[in-house]
Amino acid sequence: MPLFDLSRIDHRSRPILFLDFEMTGLDVSRHEIIEIAALVVRQPEFKAVKSYYTKVHPVHIKTAEPDSLEILGYRPQDWTDAIPLHRALVELSALAPNCMLAGWGVQNEWDFLTAALQRENLPFFYDHHLIEVWTLAYTRLYGEDDIDFFNLPKVAKKLGIHLEKHKPDSDIRATFQIFKKLTGL
Repeated sequence: MPLFDLSRIDHRSRPILFLDFEMTGLDVSRHEIIEIAALVVRQPEFKAVKSYYTKVHPVHIKTAEPDSLEILGYRPQDWTDAIPLHRALVELSALAPNCMLAGWGVQNEWDFLTAALQRENLPFFYDHHLIEVWTLAYTRLYGEDDIDFFNLPKVAKKLGIHLEKHKPDSDIRATFQIFKKLTGL
């Protein structure tokens, strides 16, 4: 199903799927998704109603950026229970059909998700609009002298939100809390 063929649903009625992927690098043509965390938020009350987390079995780990693997703390023995990408995408798509995607810098997730769905010959399950929390933080906290770099850890600390270092399930929950704080929802 092409991306723009999704049914016309009022954006205030769509579920919002907050996503965080960990990848083996940033080049969608040669790197891959190895962890997925998702949080389904129901509108209009902006309540988290479902969550999802999985490790994804890497197919071509040899193309990974060594720095990316180090940052992620990738160790092959920790991925023995990882699932194939196809299964992870099917499970993810079942969480929130016709959703809008949201995340800290969600454009990366969008790029990798779109490419992965195409490679796996799976339908798109999300609307083409994105909610990028980084942009919201930048516009709301721009004048704050104690934030010299707008990354997730610094903004979470500024707002008093707990965050574990490079854990996608923690990152996605912190991103959702930042979204709620900065929007007042």
